[in-house]
Amino acid sequence: MYNTYNTKYQCRYNNDDVFLDSDEVSIDEKNYIRDILYKEDLINIFEIDSSDRFNIFNDIIPTLYERIKCNNDLKECMKKIAATIISDDEVLGLCLLYAYDFMYLTHKCVSEYLDSGIINNENITLLKKNINIYIIN
Repeated sequence: MYNTYNTKYQCRYNNDDVFLDSDEVSIDEKNYIRDILYKEDLINIFEIDSSDRFNIFNDIIPTLYERIKCNNDLKECMKKIAATIISDDEVLGLCLLYAYDFMYLTHKCVSEYLDSGIINNENITLLKKNINIYIIN
């Protein structure tokens, strides 16, 4: 059974500091680099080999769900994002919370919950706000 989650890992893909002002990179190149960083962040968060990244959604997320399902704020986020694809499956919702648009926020909230049993109000509010923005768009 999978039980590893790197709560100390800091996502990089969403951080503007990965590019210097002097970098001469196009928007397309920045997006390509961010996509690579997102995949690396995902691998590092779940502490898996890159060849196992496809197992995240089949094996790892359901196990993580069992560890966090008692948190009502996270459950609300899972349900809300799952509803965007006409589902009420919370595990599927958790998978969607690790999509590019949400992973850096989800990771903060999940890490706090796993480390301390609570989530900083500012972090969960920001995750909920981004889900609402996503739903509106």
